[in-house]
Order: sequence, then structure tokens, then C-alpha cells
Amino acid sequence: MKLNSIQFLRAVAVILVTYNHSIDIQMQYGVSWEQHTHLQKFGAIGVDIFFVMSGFIIPFVANKYIGTKQGFHFLKKRFIRINLIYYIASLLLLIVNIFRAWALNRPALSTNENISSFIDTILVVPTTETTATYLPVLRIGWTLSFEWLFYFLFFLLIVSGAKNKLVSLATLVVFLITLGYLFPPADLRYGFITNPILLEFLLGTVIFWLYTNVKTIPVSILLLLLTTGVVAYVLLIAYGYGDVWSSSYQRDVSMKRFFLWGLPSSCIVAGCIFLERSNRLTSLWNNKQMQLIGNASYSIYLVHITSYALMTILYIRLGFFLPADLTIFFQLFIAVLAGIGFYKIVETPLLQALHQWKPELTPERQNLLLEANK
Repeated sequence: MKLNSIQFLRAVAVILVTYNHSIDIQMQYGVSWEQHTHLQKFGAIGVDIFFVMSGFIIPFVANKYIGTKQGFHFLKKRFIRINLIYYIASLLLLIVNIFRAWALNRPALSTNENISSFIDTILVVPTTETTATYLPVLRIGWTLSFEWLFYFLFFLLIVSGAKNKLVSLATLVVFLITLGYLFPPADLRYGFITNPILLEFLLGTVIFWLYTNVKTIPVSILLLLLTTGVVAYVLLIAYGYGDVWSSSYQRDVSMKRFFLWGLPSSCIVAGCIFLERSNRLTSLWNNKQMQLIGNASYSIYLVHITSYALMTILYIRLGFFLPADLTIFFQLFIAVLAGIGFYKIVETPLLQALHQWKPELTPERQNLLLEANK
């Protein structure tokens, strides 16, 4: 079953992230009104929406998986869905960066730096002890590292045959985070697996449990949830939120981020999902443009940095030719279009081809796997 509210939220989340990075690019060449407000880094909250949604969608499609065979099947499907496109997008950015260095007569990364970035990109998760040495080609790869940490924890529940995955996951996450506070990590790898950002995924899993076990929730409560999340967002924009966007590998920053960004994001996710189930705001969830952006959200997320890298060449060659505030939205529009193009030309054909290599799958399993890939 496809949830249009999830696709709508994916569209919102990727637009926020892309908007955030658009301001970062604009600030290098001009001065905008937005860069002097709390809007400057607010778009990073889109990542928290993604984390909460992952906590919901993974058990939504794989909660009944049990045993070693299905556990490794789960990991294989996640690898195909996440990593292959990520590697292609990383290679594309690497090519653009090399071209940009040549076009602008600037030094490219050293061989050692390229090799280090290549290793971090391939492995996704950090394997070195300091944050400074974890530098995937696509810097947003840090978010995928936490996605994979959550996948691996869910994999452990599958292979262990856990009957109540929510309770088991909550126990495991709380144990890891408590371990991090009792024995503060000096090593990035240890800090990574004990990071409080995992609580955002857990919130999504709680939403899934409610979705599965609570059949009716009053619409007034759902509207209150959605309103609470939106109001919290507005207050963050108005009054600021500290440096919770600065480094989610820092334990204290991640905990602060969970409370300030994760909780309101979970209210919005829960409100939207349950309102759709109650047949409320249907026209909003079914908006064709937002559905398209939601379907293409992963591609947009991966290639918008490459779009901006190309724009910097344009600015240096031709000059910064638009008002700064207008430039932010111009860049955003171009990046979204580029991501949709990548989705149609690369992501969709590749995933369809990979599915066609498995004709022995039953129609029911094919539908399940296609849902997991959304």
C-alpha cells in the first residue's frame, strides 16, 4: 500500500534540504535577507523528517521479516535501493569537481584525499576515529551512515527472530545511547553507534506501531499534532535553534537536535500519515507536483549538490547575475529539475532493470519490494 502523505513529506523534506544548501551557495557570491535570519540553516530540518519517516517505513515494509535468510534479503534490497544510486551520484559529483578545478584553474584534491573520500563513499559508515577524516565525496553521505546504522539494527532484530520489534528496537537504542553517556566516546566510530540521533528513527517506529495497532484516532488530535509541529517549526525560525545542524556526530548536539527538531518533525509526520488514513486533506497528499518531487526525492537529495557545483562555475565565469534572494529560489528550482531528470533517466531505469533480473519473485513479493524501494 502506497501512502501519498509519505511522498508528500519526502517532497517537503528534500525541498527544505535543497533550500538550505542553496543559501550556502548564494552566500559565497552575494548577500541576501535570508542569510541574516534563522532561515539560513533551518532547511537542514528536512533530514530529521527523513529520519523519522525511515523509522516508520522500514517496519512498514519489513516488520514480518524473520530469520537469517530474510534478514540478508532485507540488507540486499536496502543496498540496491540506497547505495547504487548513491555511488553513481558521487561519481557524477567527482567528475564535476574535477572539471570545475580544470575550468577555473584551481587545484583538485590530492590523490590521498581522493582515495580517502572514495573509501568513505564506498563504505558509507565512518571507519576512522576522527570526524575530520570522514569525508565522502557527497558530504550529505553522513545522513546515509545513520540510515545504514538503523538498517543494521533492524537487521539484527530480523535475524534474531524478535517478535515485538518495537520493544526490542527501543531497548537496543536506549542501551546504545546510555552506553555512550556512561562511557563518553573519544572515537568517532564508537560515538557513531551510540549517537542519540537514533531516537528520531525510534520515533518513526512508534508512529508505525500506532498506525498498526490503533485503528481510530480523533481528527482533532491529529490536527493538534500537525499544528504543534508546524508551530514549533515557526518558533524555531523566529527564535533560532542553536547550532544543532553543525555536527550530528557530536552526542550532545544530536540530543539537542532530537528535542528541538526530531520531536516536532515526528508530530508533523504522524499528523500527516494519520490524517491521510482518516481521508482528510486528500487533495494535499495527492498533489501531482508534490508526488513527483516525493518520488524523485532521493535523486534530488543526491544530485542537488552537483547542480550547485555547476552553478558556481557559471557565477565565476559570468558573474553573479540575479538578486541574492531570488537566486536562492532560482538555484532551488534548477536543482529540483535536475534531480527529477536524474530520477527518470538513471534511478528509475536502473531499479526497474534490477527487478527484472528476478523473475522468480511472486507478484506479492515484487509489490512488497517495490514499496520498500519508494
